[in-house]
Amino acid sequence: MDLFSFLRGSPERQIRRARKKVKEPHGDPAVRINACRRLYEMGTPEALLALLDRYTISTSPLIRDQDEKEELLSWIVRLDRKAIPPLLTFLKRERQVYWPLRALQEILPSEELAARIDEILRFHWEYPPASSEPKTQLIRSLEQIHSPRLLETVRLFLEDEDDDVCLSAADYLFGRPPEEGRESVLKCYLDAEDRPRVRAQILERLAELGWKVTGFRAKVEESLPPGYTLSRGGTLRVLGTR
Repeated sequence: MDLFSFLRGSPERQIRRARKKVKEPHGDPAVRINACRRLYEMGTPEALLALLDRYTISTSPLIRDQDEKEELLSWIVRLDRKAIPPLLTFLKRERQVYWPLRALQEILPSEELAARIDEILRFHWEYPPASSEPKTQLIRSLEQIHSPRLLETVRLFLEDEDDDVCLSAADYLFGRPPEEGRESVLKCYLDAEDRPRVRAQILERLAELGWKVTGFRAKVEESLPPGYTLSRGGTLRVLGTR
């Protein structure tokens, strides 16, 4: 080992030092971006995971923060499939999913993207994160992403204890054909006796979309709050509207 290599330290030590600089929100921007570039050039899974830690902080001014994150996104996308393992690891353990998810969306074809997001959501179902935010953001990102398995996974989150997560799953199902989401959403509504926000938003969407309550009419009718009624055909109507 030459003197220069000795002074730099082991790759693990270099990664630790660079990660510390990457995560410093109040430091010199040039130092921060140079640390990011160093990790990118190292290119190992450990270095790339440390690089992604830039997404766990925000800096001032906001425009500089956004510019740095956009530049980092372009580097990650350039790595193509090499970036997938650290991106998946990050998305399973961190709250800040927006930018890493954008990277996955740019790297992967739609079918594989659906499978990878399903993998991440299944992980969060089995090992719930401390914050509900990653689950909500991931489900909200699925608007144009579909697969039969992903549909089944999203249905699981109708049972989530957090209202935001539950409603994000319901909204995803409302965006699918009624035969794919109607029964699951109606069961969620009936099970949400002590969750007024969940019930209110589901009723609003059912009325808006004109989904029928066939098979659940009696129970739904018993539970309707003032202001709602059921038509003869089984659709919800808001009183005072046509």
